[in-house]
Amino acid sequence: MIERAILKRLEEFRQLGEKGEVKFDFRPFLDLSLKACIKTELAFCISTANSSATAGLRFQKFLESGTEIEEALKLAGVRFHKKKSGYIREAFDNFEIVERALELESGKARKSLLQLKGIGMKEASHFLRNVGREDVAIIDRHVLRWLESQGFEIPSKITPKNYLEIEKLLIDISEERKKTLAEMDLRIWAEMTGKVLK
Repeated sequence: MIERAILKRLEEFRQLGEKGEVKFDFRPFLDLSLKACIKTELAFCISTANSSATAGLRFQKFLESGTEIEEALKLAGVRFHKKKSGYIREAFDNFEIVERALELESGKARKSLLQLKGIGMKEASHFLRNVGREDVAIIDRHVLRWLESQGFEIPSKITPKNYLEIEKLLIDISEERKKTLAEMDLRIWAEMTGKVLK
């Protein structure tokens, strides 16, 4: 079940990147399906910073139904909903930055996305992975705990510099296991949470 869900999710990410929209179905891990486009995927990635993936998915579902951004964040239980609604509106107002970034290779695309408020290395990587890029790592608490469980020493604070160092570590592990970073992330997440979300 996990294996099939991982492959399905990777295909959904590719479809979102290529066609600009996709329908995600998170069952049996979460009783939720939703239609996403590039904009709502960006909003989802901003919403999940210091909040849960489940709250972010509920938020994205509220957006799909036409709920106003701040209200959708609040209803979904996303932390810091006022601040994040401002970030998301600003990202939507400057969406040409996102469109230009998507024309670049992943490293440059990520750097370009950092111009947007509310987007750091993790959120930019998360967005790029979710629109089909397979060569960036989403270094969140699940990945950090997994690396620690594998015997790696992790810094207490993640800076852009050590983010790239940890990403290089994950690249080496992925290559050794003959997986892309995108697939490796989903596998780690499934191992740590028992779920395949995004």
